[in-house]
Amino acid sequence: MSRLSATGTLFVLLLAASRVASAAPSHSDPLAAQVTIYRDNYGIPHIVGENEAATFFGYGYAQAQDHLEDMMVQYRDAQGRRTEVQGINALGDGYLQFIPYEYRWGGDYMQRLLRTKKGVLEHRKQIEPATYTILDGFARGVNQFISENASSIPKWISPVTAEDVEALERSQYMRFYSISDALNKITGKTYEFPTFGSNQWAIEASRSLNGHVMHVEHTHMPWANRFQNYEAHLITPGKLDAAGISWFGSPMFLMGWNDRITWSATWNEPNISDVYIEKINPDKPLEYLYEGKWKPIRVEYETFRIKGEKGMEAITLPCYYTSHGPIVKFDPETHHAYSVKLPNFEGVNYATGLYGIMKAGDLVQFKAALARQLIPRWNFLYTDHTNIYWVHNGNVAERDPSFDWSKPVPGWKKQTEWGSYFPFDKYPQVLNPPSGFLQNCNNPPWVCTRNSGLKPLDPAPYYLHAQPRVDAGEEALNTRGERLFQVLGSPKKFTLDDMFKLGFDTHIMPTDVIIPLLRNAVQGDSQAQSGEMKEAIQAITQWDGSSTKDSVAYTYIHFWVAAYRQLFSEEAFSRFTTYERKKLIDIQSSTEQKRALLALQSAITSLKSRYGRAQVPWGKINVVVRNGTFPLGGESIFNVLHPDEGVEQDDGTIHCNDGWGHLMIVVESEPKQIWTLLPYGESQHPTSPHYNDQAKMHSNQQPKRFWFSKADVLAHTTSTWGDAKRLQALQDVH
Repeated sequence: MSRLSATGTLFVLLLAASRVASAAPSHSDPLAAQVTIYRDNYGIPHIVGENEAATFFGYGYAQAQDHLEDMMVQYRDAQGRRTEVQGINALGDGYLQFIPYEYRWGGDYMQRLLRTKKGVLEHRKQIEPATYTILDGFARGVNQFISENASSIPKWISPVTAEDVEALERSQYMRFYSISDALNKITGKTYEFPTFGSNQWAIEASRSLNGHVMHVEHTHMPWANRFQNYEAHLITPGKLDAAGISWFGSPMFLMGWNDRITWSATWNEPNISDVYIEKINPDKPLEYLYEGKWKPIRVEYETFRIKGEKGMEAITLPCYYTSHGPIVKFDPETHHAYSVKLPNFEGVNYATGLYGIMKAGDLVQFKAALARQLIPRWNFLYTDHTNIYWVHNGNVAERDPSFDWSKPVPGWKKQTEWGSYFPFDKYPQVLNPPSGFLQNCNNPPWVCTRNSGLKPLDPAPYYLHAQPRVDAGEEALNTRGERLFQVLGSPKKFTLDDMFKLGFDTHIMPTDVIIPLLRNAVQGDSQAQSGEMKEAIQAITQWDGSSTKDSVAYTYIHFWVAAYRQLFSEEAFSRFTTYERKKLIDIQSSTEQKRALLALQSAITSLKSRYGRAQVPWGKINVVVRNGTFPLGGESIFNVLHPDEGVEQDDGTIHCNDGWGHLMIVVESEPKQIWTLLPYGESQHPTSPHYNDQAKMHSNQQPKRFWFSKADVLAHTTSTWGDAKRLQALQDVH
């Protein structure tokens, strides 16, 4: 999707950002008089409302101040109406078009096919009243900002409703997180999926030198796509005191904390969606076979308004459905179609699931929120003052085990119909393990900690997207999981500084093979013991194995990888990144040594050709550009804990726009201590000091304090919208 450029006129808050002042909001909506937005020295909004509707009103208003156009594109997307703004390309190019950086399937047609907005409108009465109240409050806050700035915002922007906000929540799961799993099962695909990542870990108080539970979240997401993160703090005295990150346009925190608990989420792979092969009647192509009888395919027609050179044009297209769900592909030659079955396809209350987590006050309430099965997936890590808990959350239906559920299944047999979802108490989960730590870096459940006690095939062989071996063990760890097992699995007690370092860790696990292989190789090659090769070998063999911004050694290795792949194949290189690399690569082998030296010589040649010299600090190449150019240390080849990646430019630099997406470090003390960081900053407006303030901190691996107590919020407030005395007054009452 082409991104719409933000305009300076959208961000009126910046007019007052340099002073502590009480702006005078227009009270056209009565909720505006019941909320105050306190902006701190990082631009983070701390929103205090007299009731939850007012608090979420303030949150909608604050998001609109910082990124109105981006969030409005999100709502258009959920409605299936981006074509009205972005033209024909937003319609989508067939059923199975996948846009990697956007993590998006198809365009407006796919959204209509999934009935993302229509489903909400049809089932709006099922949205719980308390949830509807805050969705409505959030939408009204967005609309307040739109009303106040109508003359200076793009004409295509129009008011939103509570249903639009719920449709966006529903869209995040339908559009990608559910249908992606299903479409992965269709063979013969010509698209590639990105590798999804995120990290989470926690240690018990007994493993901490400060005597407190510590919790770290480290999301991995592109920095400028539809999952861009935004921080906020929501306060309704006596009812809600929560903070965390939302995606643009969402009022809910997927990850965050409140005054009692902390939670984080990582991508997991429960087998939540399926593809059904449907037999189509050759004589009547709008019929499909089920249990020996032809049934009608349901057809719904959707009209799309498309922006073009001559103004708006309209096109009406059919959407097809079987009893299993939407049809995503027809194969007229074989008279087959493919329909997808998705969890909660007819459901609403996606926002309710996250709202329940935000309000949970203890582990019992947290589990109860998840047990409602309103959130189709995610690994969740929970901590409080005394507990660490992890669960592999996923709405997996019970199925007939005689079918292969990793592939499309026959839609004409009733034996392939879903049963009930597995109950929550059957999900893989661990509470306060003997190891004293929990982690997940997108690894399977049984390696959430050392000796977890979880069995790979529980609760069913088809529970995971890919069926594991019955004896699967730690070899299932990726290199990020390996690193956490290496560090957290040690007997030491950890300091807060240890958690900071691990949050920014760029240690490359495969250096345990690469460095000794090169060291051995040079010992038998006299030519490699002099000149530029000697300099390279010295840098690499004296290296600590981390891709820091000052590292010359990693630059050599980065180019060594490119050369190795080119000279010997991707498959040959992939051995270095597997858990069993020490078994696969014999560092004493003369063949392996010769390959390694050939790749290093080629790397040196490439470096000299591109940069004029061989010794180049990694931060001279790997940078973030955000109103300035700032060196970065992360990388993307070896799946390090803290990755930074992007697009290589003509001048040889890599402009990072992907990798990690948010960092959170929480000490479960009283009061709670929190540090966080975003890749860029809180604002989308280039003239704001918060457009790149956190990019600079990121370059220096410096997290920021997140002000959470009333005293800290007031002490660090730089501007207010609304009554500046509200926080103190409401706290005094409660």
